[in-house]
Amino acid sequence: MRKRSPGGFTLVELLVVIAIIGILVGLLLPAVQAAREAARRMQCSNNMKQQALGVLNYESAYKKLPSLQSGNGNIVQTQQRFCMSGWWEILPYVEGQTIYDQINRLNNGFGLEPWNGNAAYRQRVPWLECPSDNGTDEPVNAGRNRGLTSYAFCVGDNMAQSQITGQGTEERNNLALALRKLPIYNRGMFGRASYHSLGHVRDGLSNTIMLAERQRPNLVNTKGTVVLIAGDPATYSPLSCKAQLINGREYINAGLLFTGDTLPGYRAWAGNAYFNGVSTILPPNNAVCMVGTGSVSPHWFAGIWTPTSEHGGGVQIALGDGSVRFLNDSIDSGNLGAVAPPVSGGQSPYGVWGALGSKAGGETPVDYE
Repeated sequence: MRKRSPGGFTLVELLVVIAIIGILVGLLLPAVQAAREAARRMQCSNNMKQQALGVLNYESAYKKLPSLQSGNGNIVQTQQRFCMSGWWEILPYVEGQTIYDQINRLNNGFGLEPWNGNAAYRQRVPWLECPSDNGTDEPVNAGRNRGLTSYAFCVGDNMAQSQITGQGTEERNNLALALRKLPIYNRGMFGRASYHSLGHVRDGLSNTIMLAERQRPNLVNTKGTVVLIAGDPATYSPLSCKAQLINGREYINAGLLFTGDTLPGYRAWAGNAYFNGVSTILPPNNAVCMVGTGSVSPHWFAGIWTPTSEHGGGVQIALGDGSVRFLNDSIDSGNLGAVAPPVSGGQSPYGVWGALGSKAGGETPVDYE
């Protein structure tokens, strides 16, 4: 009878062991990935708490909230263009005084637009980057990164835009109009040159979104990128925007994707709603659409700035009281066939989700966990 050598394995035994190890790895890998995502999500939540604290510290110092979009009003080419972001405004209140001063010194404070090649605009700030977002280089125009961000200021449930239109001209073509620095009000806590006090949040700070995630896309045709729709924001149905995204990841018509300039998430210091606004029209992780026509770059247009994230199943938000919560994609969003309300409108047509975005709609959202 043939004897097996001491301590040796037959080929069959070896294959069985390898198969068992493979099964164990297959069982453990999802758990490891889930644990890693939980850690990333916790870091993301901590970032938002720091941001919310910065906003509230700013309010404590000035008795008003920062603006989504601010500046000296000079909107012409090569100038600052009236679109410094709220992130820039709160830097001194989140231990970012050095970066704030570097940016502020550029051409006497407001000379260079926040997307030129100056090194000050290229700096990355850890609390503006969610570790679940893996895009680090702009996927359309490599090298155009001007600070990375995974978060945005809530503009509410209206179609927020970044320049004054409807006066027979556009600010980018009319310096006199631009220098008036006219405010653009939104139904949310933030707008252009509209510095609200906490007293304006009449629906309650614990019922009103201050900040939300807006992921940085690492591919062109993916969730988080923006489609450009030629049309009138006053008549555009959110359902039409929702239909643009299929399988929760890709856009149905790649030809509508706006790739003529930097994608969202790659200009932290630009306050256009395109870059740093988030709206409560479509529920989380749906399509992002800007709507309009004109001669200027479309990222000044109005739009549906849907919050998105890579956490799966929802997004994190910071409320006006500074608390951070996770909201599911399935949150009640009311009648998505209704056009977005005007700034002076009453209650939101978009259910609990829209009510959370409006600061003074007269609703008191309940059961939105």
